[in-house]
Parts: sequence; structure tokens; C-alpha cells
Amino acid sequence: MFGVGSLLAISLVQAGPPFVTDDPEPPPPGSWEINIPFMLERSPGKTEMNAPLFDFNYGLPDVQLKLEFPISIVHDDGDGAGDLLLGVKWRFLNNEELHLQLGVYPQLLVPTGDHARGLGEGRTAFVLPLVAQKSWGKWTLYGNVGFWWQTAAETRNYVYAGAVLEREINERLTLGAELFGNSPKEHGSRSDVAFNLGGTWKLSEHVNLLFTGGRDIVGDT
Repeated sequence: MFGVGSLLAISLVQAGPPFVTDDPEPPPPGSWEINIPFMLERSPGKTEMNAPLFDFNYGLPDVQLKLEFPISIVHDDGDGAGDLLLGVKWRFLNNEELHLQLGVYPQLLVPTGDHARGLGEGRTAFVLPLVAQKSWGKWTLYGNVGFWWQTAAETRNYVYAGAVLEREINERLTLGAELFGNSPKEHGSRSDVAFNLGGTWKLSEHVNLLFTGGRDIVGDT
């Protein structure tokens, strides 16, 4: 499968979007991070697009509150609102001397989309990841490992992991590479491994343009 995406982000933080992998850094207390990506995914016989996906995040001390919902477009099935995703990120370690951060990021998927039309999972799901980040000089490495509990009949619980390496090229441009994957998500399916290349272009003090593209290595991630 091949995927591309672009993202307009109104934020003060760097890691996380536009990549799949989460980081432990929340927005500054009292600040908003608003991500509005346009994502296209193509696999044999199926094309899906979230156009756009609205991702609202609010910062508290070492905590991030998340509300995300997509407007999904599925080839031959139409378009409409997808499933709602609610989350709370807690950064429980922020060692400024070592430039090391650790956190957890539990999230609840609420089945608000029309499953019959391919616009949602149809059942509640829950994910619990552990997230970590280490910085040195102009480099940042972050990653996560987590577990999805899924309750839809055709799905199965699965483990996933990802890692991103980013480098600050200059004051406006940061580039990165991501490797991520998961165990089988559905009965009879196989594990997935994929990569992304992307970056962040700073348009102004609080507005960033984020971009990414990648494809699967194993499976149909």
C-alpha cells in the first residue's frame, strides 16, 4: 500500500505529526495544537481518504487532552464522518539534563462512523501505548510501543510499535524518517511493516506545514 499526506498544524511543538508514531511531548500548558491533515491511502482494490481529519489537542502541565475525528471518503462507499478518538497523554518523566522524556497515551475509539458504509470500525476500541523521546544536538529520536484492544467481530487485538529519527536542517525545516509496524489486525491477516519520509516547514511562529509519504514493506499497512 502507498500513502501520502499533508498537514496544516497550528502548534508550538515539533514531534509527533506528520508521522504515525506518537511522542511524549504535550503542548505547553494553556496552549492548543490543532492538526488538519489530508491523507490518502491506496491498497489493491481500495482507496481511502481522510479529507480532512480534525485533531484538536490542549496542553496542561505534562498532560495533553486529545479530540480527533475524520471526514472519511471511501471509494465506492461514499463519504461521511468517521469514528471519534479521545485521548489523554501523560508525560511522567521529563529529564531536561538528559533530554529524555517518557509518557503514556491511552486513547478510546468511539464508533460514531457508519460501519456499513466503511466509515468506521462499528465497535469500541482502546489503545495503550508507552512513548519515549531522546534529543541530542539537532537530532531527535522518539518512538512508541502499544496494544490495541478491538471488539469488532472481524478484528483481533494487536501489538504495534514505531520509531522516528528527525534532524533540524535549519530554523524553518526539520526532516525525518519513520519505521513502524504491527501484528495482524484482523483474523486471517498478517503482520505489517511500513516506512515514511516527511518533515515540517515552519510558516510562522505558530503555524507549520507538515508533509509525509511512504509505503508498506510487508503487508498492507
